[in-house]
Amino acid sequence: MSTDAFAQPKAIGTDIETLVVDAIDTLDAAADEDDHFDAVATGLFEPSTVTAGVPVRWATPLVEAGSRLEIKACVRERSKGSATAHGSWCFKGRDGGQHGWLVDQAETYLLAVYESDAAKELVAIAVVPASIIDEHLRGRWYAVDRREETCAQLRWSMILDPEIVGGDGA
Repeated sequence: MSTDAFAQPKAIGTDIETLVVDAIDTLDAAADEDDHFDAVATGLFEPSTVTAGVPVRWATPLVEAGSRLEIKACVRERSKGSATAHGSWCFKGRDGGQHGWLVDQAETYLLAVYESDAAKELVAIAVVPASIIDEHLRGRWYAVDRREETCAQLRWSMILDPEIVGGDGA
């Protein structure tokens, strides 16, 4: 696990993916890091089967065994000048990329919020179908000069209750 609080985003994402998979018994890491997803449900994944040690909120009643899940991570609070703000998840590839694939395949996101200290502790997880995230991302997509072609950001407070996650940022 990366111990640098200012580690590169990809390294942080990999750390959080590992924490999420380790916290949920019915998940295994994806076999190929080039896949459009990070984990696979090894059994029925639903509220009664999860004891992750952090709040888990469900926008779907269950995820079937064999389902592929994309894990997105964002920091609980980020610096915004002299204040703080809620962190945001970054989604890539609205149409032909990762997000488009997850929507087309009717797969699910695991949206993790973590503390930005060196330990990168999980704070909360949301289990949300890609189709619901797609609705939240309408009008948020912007062009990027990368392989994904489009990106969109979504603050965690649009999905998770700040009372559950904590933090003062707005």
